[in-house]
Amino acid sequence: MTAARILRLDALPPDVALLDAAARAEGFRMVGTLLAEGFAPFTAPGCALFAARDPVGSLLGIGGITRDPHGPGLRMRRFYVRPQARRGGLGRALAMAVLDHARASGASCIRLRAPASAAAFWEGCGFTPMRAAQATHGLRL
Repeated sequence: MTAARILRLDALPPDVALLDAAARAEGFRMVGTLLAEGFAPFTAPGCALFAARDPVGSLLGIGGITRDPHGPGLRMRRFYVRPQARRGGLGRALAMAVLDHARASGASCIRLRAPASAAAFWEGCGFTPMRAAQATHGLRL
């Protein structure tokens, strides 16, 4: 795994716009949506936003958990890792930090909506595919 620190955030980091540019270059909008929505969804009880930074402080990834607006429990949200930081365990470490937070907050179920290209990643993190209008995967804690 890339030597990185996983940090819980108390605001959107100023360099998240650089992460958005990387995501948009791949055709993903989740970081742009994070910028548009702001930090507020991550301030509710049980919710949190985390970042992964390399040893010099560059933002490598982001992801969080919010209340699920489409059902009970929590929802993994705005999860993105730069392409050069993938396949070394960083994304999994970030996901596990978010899931550990969810467990500690007493959540019993987490859902997410992922592109098909990320299905294997989420299934490797313990999520199972589901057929729901607003979710592709779920996890019981």
